[in-house]
Amino acid sequence: MDNYGDNREFLHLGGSLGLLALHGGGIEPGTEEIARFVARQTGASLYVYAGRLPSGNLALHRPSHGMKVESRPLILEFLKHVNTAISIHGHGRSEKCAYVGGLHQTMVHRFVELVPPALPQYEWISNPEQIPPGIRGRNPNNIVNLPPAHGMQLELPRPLRQTEPAPDGENFEPAGDALTLVRLLVRFVDLVMD
Repeated sequence: MDNYGDNREFLHLGGSLGLLALHGGGIEPGTEEIARFVARQTGASLYVYAGRLPSGNLALHRPSHGMKVESRPLILEFLKHVNTAISIHGHGRSEKCAYVGGLHQTMVHRFVELVPPALPQYEWISNPEQIPPGIRGRNPNNIVNLPPAHGMQLELPRPLRQTEPAPDGENFEPAGDALTLVRLLVRFVDLVMD
């Protein structure tokens, strides 16, 4: 694990599918916990960039298409290792709306078919024209689209990023609807990695 001041980067190389939490920690709360949980359960690779400041972590937010990968050796290692990726993000728009974007359209469509029966109280929007421009995940420079087969970006409202203290008392883990979501993501990753 590499530390850069109050920001933390973490890399684990596992399977050819990678999970990304580019705004982990206090930047977009819950995204790191989701990515870590899914990677741990599936053996997928994992890259986390997390804000660890006591406050003001949102100031560390950089758009995924604007992060300078050439200055981030751990991202470069991640990108050399994986074939496709799933990037977990949070948004502050409607509490009942999740956006599914990215350039790997087959992955996007398969996920949107899988998730609504388990979480019908949310609207799952995958049509790029209906997703707000800044969170579509369709920019070719977006880190999720840099692996050879590109990837899928999930923009989740707060209820789908809910966490609670883990049994170890030091970490947090997905809870409530977020726990339902991570279980679906584990199934989904197992399907797409086959």
